[in-house]
Amino acid sequence: MGQNVKEHLKLALRMMLKPLVKLLISQGVSHGDFSDVAKDVYVEMAIRHFEKSDRLNQSRVAILTGLTRKEVKNVIDRAIGEESYNKNYSRPSRVLAGWHSDPKYIGPYGVPLEIPYESSGEGVPAFTELVKTYSGDMAPRPMLKELIRVGAVVELENKTYKAVRRDFEAEALSPELVERLGKVGHYFFSTAAANIEKREQGSGYFDRRVYTDVGLSSESIREFDAYIKHRGQEFLEELDNWFVAKEKSDRGRPDRKNTGLCMVHYVVNVEEEEELRDLLVKRGLEISSLSES
Repeated sequence: MGQNVKEHLKLALRMMLKPLVKLLISQGVSHGDFSDVAKDVYVEMAIRHFEKSDRLNQSRVAILTGLTRKEVKNVIDRAIGEESYNKNYSRPSRVLAGWHSDPKYIGPYGVPLEIPYESSGEGVPAFTELVKTYSGDMAPRPMLKELIRVGAVVELENKTYKAVRRDFEAEALSPELVERLGKVGHYFFSTAAANIEKREQGSGYFDRRVYTDVGLSSESIREFDAYIKHRGQEFLEELDNWFVAKEKSDRGRPDRKNTGLCMVHYVVNVEEEEELRDLLVKRGLEISSLSES
């Protein structure tokens, strides 16, 4: 792959990931969780499309993906093992799990202790020690604020803290919506990637946009939203009728594949199109001045 193409793909990847990572953070999915999933997909795609020998060559998969042979082996072992993937907790989840399971932080009948922020003496359990044990280098104060914000921890009148929920659930999303997110994203990127790699002009799948050049007001965007919901629904119902007719005529053919059309109304958040460096400069920050708080 040419270096110029590679750099452009990395820039495109950053842009594609921004809304997804925002969602992942809101739901307590950590970078470690994302990294594990990315490794799984890299190994799967390398094996599925680029390593088709009768005997799987893990060294070649490692070269193709940039992973170590050990990482490749771990992914394969998880995939073929009888047990499902180990549950990977985000940092808040690990802290809550420790609070509910570590004998140091639970009282009679397994009820989590009410603990102060800092220890008042040797051996006295405290929130700062809990975070240090179960969240590594994460600062305790931001961790406490986040757990209180999502309703997993409450502050008591005596300035101690109580865990009222075992699971870290930042925002509730139905399984159906999460599944739809995966499918819609897969469909969109499948088409976009296929069209980038198309071999000749005019091939590839339908992939078009219509958009404003100078932007619309909030009121006009609301009008457009209502307009596209009405007209878009009409068009999708027309397509649905066409599909029904074609499915009847194609019944029994061996070359059938599922297909469809996704229509998405998007509204751009200009700030999220900025690079991280631009954000840091705008806030007057320099790398040397950054510190954990």
